[in-house]
Amino acid sequence: MRSFKRNLAAWLFALPALAILGISCSVTDSVEEEDPYALWKEQPNERIVFMSKADSPEGELYLLDKNGHVTRLTDNERHENNPALSFDGTKVAFNGGDEGNLLTWEIYTLDLSTGVETQLTDNNVIDAHADWSPDGAMIVFGSFRDAQGNPSGTADIYVMDSDGTAPTRLTDSPWEDNDPEWSPDGARIVFKSTRNTQQGGREEIYIMDSDGADSQRLTTTSGWQSDHDPSWSPDSDRILFTRFEGNRVWYDTANFAEDWEELTPWNVHRVDLGGNVERLTDSADAGWGVTLYSADASRILFGTIDWITNNDNHVIGGHHRLILMDPDGSNQRRLLPDDAHTGTLEYFDW
Repeated sequence: MRSFKRNLAAWLFALPALAILGISCSVTDSVEEEDPYALWKEQPNERIVFMSKADSPEGELYLLDKNGHVTRLTDNERHENNPALSFDGTKVAFNGGDEGNLLTWEIYTLDLSTGVETQLTDNNVIDAHADWSPDGAMIVFGSFRDAQGNPSGTADIYVMDSDGTAPTRLTDSPWEDNDPEWSPDGARIVFKSTRNTQQGGREEIYIMDSDGADSQRLTTTSGWQSDHDPSWSPDSDRILFTRFEGNRVWYDTANFAEDWEELTPWNVHRVDLGGNVERLTDSADAGWGVTLYSADASRILFGTIDWITNNDNHVIGGHHRLILMDPDGSNQRRLLPDDAHTGTLEYFDW
C-alpha cells in the first residue's frame, strides 16, 4: 500500500492549504499587463489534468485549458488522483475512493466531451495508477490483489479492456510491481519494482513487453534511493522518472515536519533502454513530483514541492509547482502562476 505515496500525501495535505495570491504591477499605466499563462500557451500540449484540494478536502480533478481557464472535472465526497489522459486527449483514467480506506480505490474513466464517468473495477483491493494503451482500447494499472483476488500487501501489473472487462494479470511477483505506463509505440510497459532489491521502499525501473514478457531492469539504486513514476518519451526510447535521494526510507513520514531534510530530495532522472541513467535536476531539498515529456519532446514538465519552514526549520507547508525545462535539464521555469491550487496540487498529466 505504501507505494501509492499515501503516507507522504496524507501528511502534506493535513497541513493548512495555502492559497497563494498572484500580485501584478506595471512600470507605467501604458504598459500592458504580462499574460501569466504566456509560457503555457507556447507549449504543444493542449491541456493539463491534475488533482487538487483547493475546493474539497477529499481532492478533486481539474482541467487547465490553453487559455488558462481551470474547470473542475469531479465534484463529490470521493478522493480522486493519478489522472491519465488518453493518447487522443478525449478521456481521463483515474483512481477514486475513500482516502482513508485504500481498499475502496477503484479505476474510473471520464469522457471530457460528455462528462460521463464510468467505473471500471469494483472489488475490495487497491486499484490505482491507470494508464491507456495508445489506441485507447486497453488500460494498464497496478492492483494490490493476490491470485484469488483478495487484498495483498504488494501490487502486480494488470491490463483490461477500456470498458473494464477482460482483466489480465501481467506480472506475478512476491515483490512490488507498480506505476505502469504504456509506451507510445504500444510495444512496452514501464513500471517500478522491488523485485531486485527485495526491500520495501527500494523501487527500481523496469520495462516489459506489453503482454508481460521479457522484463528487464533499467536502473540500479543504492542506500535508500528509490525510483518512481516512470514516463515515456514520445518516440518510446527514453524514460523519465523521479528518484528519491534521502537518508531513510521515503515513506517514513510520521514526523516529516522535523525530519524533512532526511526525506528529501527528489530529483528528475532519465534512462534509455540500455540502462544509461542521467540526472536532470540537482535540488538539495525538492519534494516529490511527477515528470513528463511534452508532446514534441522539446520540453520536460515536472512537479516539485518548495517547502515552507518556520523559525525552527520545521515544515509548515509547501508550494506545489509545475516546472518546465529543456530536455537536458537546463532553462528551468515555472509554467503557471501561483493560485489556489499551489498548496495542494499533486499528480498531473498533459
